[in-house]
Amino acid sequence: MTIKELEEFRMICQRGSLARASKELFMSPQGLSRVLKNLENELECTLLDRVASGIEMTESGQRLYDYANTVLSEYDKLKKEIDMIRASEEGTVELLVAYDILRYLTPDCILEFQKKYPNVTFSYMEYPDRIVEKMLLDKEGNVALSIGPFAGDCFDMKSLKKCSLGLLVYEEHSLAKKREATILDLEGEPLYLENSSFKLNEFIQSRCWNRGFEPDIVFETNGFDLCYKMCRLKRGISVTIDFVHEDMNTEGLVMIPFAEDDMIWEIGLLTLKDRAMESSVEKFYKYIENYNS
Repeated sequence: MTIKELEEFRMICQRGSLARASKELFMSPQGLSRVLKNLENELECTLLDRVASGIEMTESGQRLYDYANTVLSEYDKLKKEIDMIRASEEGTVELLVAYDILRYLTPDCILEFQKKYPNVTFSYMEYPDRIVEKMLLDKEGNVALSIGPFAGDCFDMKSLKKCSLGLLVYEEHSLAKKREATILDLEGEPLYLENSSFKLNEFIQSRCWNRGFEPDIVFETNGFDLCYKMCRLKRGISVTIDFVHEDMNTEGLVMIPFAEDDMIWEIGLLTLKDRAMESSVEKFYKYIENYNS
């Protein structure tokens, strides 16, 4: 006998009628009658007697009904335990992504991972880089893609790409012909910059302060798009990153690399040092390494 046959026999007993049970099981009464006959032949006994009200279990039928309840209950428990094991093996990737990272990796990176590992529960959200790293520290995700430098000893980091910062100006600007820029070139210039949710904001301001001047930040925004637009309109200048610049509309604009050695950033894959890497995260970690190579 099979699990399916036990389920069907139990339904007959519970409904007290082949006709009523067949409707519940979406079977024909004839098909259900054959199941009953097969069970009686296998056990060499009569399981159900026909009575005026429908059917009635024999002593052997009652024994099989009790057995079916026990087996089916244990089977349900077994399925749940196996589902839990499978879930723990497949796991979850809760990816936090800093804005603009997907300009470099592209959404195909995420889509291909989901296709390769369809049983891994996958979610991702994009935030400014500072917020991404705070959320990872607060364990609101289990892996992150962000852009650094990365401060402190909280993260294990796999470097994916070195990034160069550059001065963004319109073609007619007096700085546009320079081969290299320095932080001093920002002095006195109207500057459009990402806001304080992004590390670039503090990074640029601190470099300016170290060189003895206050940058003239006329507007702070939530990303690079508006910075590019205002530069294109010749309203000011900005600071950008090489892979962002490659992905933007650069008509009428020039990116001038900075000469300073510390104007190099990197895209990094982050996990927490004090958190054991789950198998699902390890899959994503290795996948990103191979995808990026």
